Amino acid sequence: MELTMFERLLQLPLFQGLSTPEISDVMAHVRLDFVNYHAGDEIVLQGESCQNLLFIIGGNLSTIYTDPKGRFRFAEKLPPIGVLEPYNLFGMYQKYSRTYLFDTEGSTLSIEKQVLVNQLMKSQIVKINFLNITCNRYQQTLKTLWEMPDETVKKKIIKFIYSYSSVPRGKKELQIKMTDLADIIHETRLNVSKALNEMQEKKLVTLQRGGFVIPEIQNLKTSK
Repeated sequence: MELTMFERLLQLPLFQGLSTPEISDVMAHVRLDFVNYHAGDEIVLQGESCQNLLFIIGGNLSTIYTDPKGRFRFAEKLPPIGVLEPYNLFGMYQKYSRTYLFDTEGSTLSIEKQVLVNQLMKSQIVKINFLNITCNRYQQTLKTLWEMPDETVKKKIIKFIYSYSSVPRGKKELQIKMTDLADIIHETRLNVSKALNEMQEKKLVTLQRGGFVIPEIQNLKTSK
């Protein structure tokens, strides 16, 4: 059964805690842009200006990060996520850090930055919800990296993978030359090759021409 616009808004983290009259007021006075997409359609591109709060309200996503120096390309299959990079709506770098596209048919809800600031932020609940959304992502990223030692070549590779993962779960694919990976983590090519082959033996990665696939990133963190 298809959800109504009212029901969709109630599910969004930005509006959690609002009363029925408050949600009705949002629907009556705030411009909400719904867009439908086909499989393969790009939602935003890496480096594109981030001027809208963009919610995913249906469909499965992939994301791609391309190293500005051209050394590697990092792709992920994403689990259901609520909003795309709200932390880049403000600050010094107001651009999307990666490209997002739909693997299936999907849809988005877009709210302009000025609408968020001038209208929605008048609600203390909305303001707190937005702060929670942005702060939670920052804290989770730092916690993951701080808790991850890098005293071995394998640990350095795992930490590198996590540092470019937008979510700490799911399938990842890294296209990179062995020499570039070695340079990035300050190791020799031989040591990197040996570590990756050992990881493949444990089914943590699958080596392929020009890079490797991580079937489930969570298995890396728990591996010995």
